[in-house]
This record gives sequence, C-alpha cells and structure tokens, in this order.
Amino acid sequence: MEIFQIFCIILGGVIVVQFILLAFINHKYTKLLNALKNREVDNVEVKNGVRYTVDQTVLDEQGNVNISLSQKDNVLKMNKTEIVGIKNFVKPGKYTLLSTSDDEKTFNIRVGSYVTEYHHNQSIVLTEGQEVTAVNCSVILR
Repeated sequence: MEIFQIFCIILGGVIVVQFILLAFINHKYTKLLNALKNREVDNVEVKNGVRYTVDQTVLDEQGNVNISLSQKDNVLKMNKTEIVGIKNFVKPGKYTLLSTSDDEKTFNIRVGSYVTEYHHNQSIVLTEGQEVTAVNCSVILR
C-alpha cells in the first residue's frame, strides 16, 4: 500500500466517526427541542422580553399549581425587602399570593417583623409603610 492509500483510509475513517457523532448530537438536540415544545403554553404573549400567559387560572384540573404571570403582577424576589407604598414597587391593597415554583405550595413571607406561612392562591392585604419579604422562594403578587 502506498502512503496515499493509507491516508485516504484514515481520512475516510475520521469522516465516518464525525458523521456518527453529528448524527448522535442531532438526535439528542431534536429530542430536547421536542420536549421543550411540549412544555410550551398556548396563548403566550411576550412584551419587553417577559412572557405572559393569557390563562390566569392558579390551579389546573388535577389541583396542581399553575404558574402564570400576568402583566400587572409583581414578583417578590427571595430575601429582597420591599416597602409598600403608592410610589413604590408594591402598592397598598389586596393581593393573591402565587408560588413561583411548581414544587412549593406553601411559602413564608415576612410582613413587618413577623414571618407567616402562606399557601398558593391565598389572599393578603398590604398597607402603606409595611415591609414585605419573600423568605424561602420568590412569590407572585397578583
């Protein structure tokens, strides 16, 4: 065998290995993209890089947590204290508390100096000047 024939055989082997590798990667990413498409929610609206769902139900048919963010919702970030006020991020009023995690149906919120456990879809009334902090996870105020 000549050097040219050996070189062609080695080159052919490398091309076959690359083809198999690319086919495997393509199969893996196609499977991942299909799984992501199945998780998509219908009637999604995107404004300023934030996804909002039109479906405002907080529990699905099986009683599981349904997380949806509407345009007028406030998200209390974990361990970030917000002061309730007319010109502040959180306005005074009655809010429905929603969990931001499917796994957590209960969460703790510090209002003033007291920490209280709340449930998904529970109401809370916040008044002017109160300090509000989500303790163990982020919480949606609707």
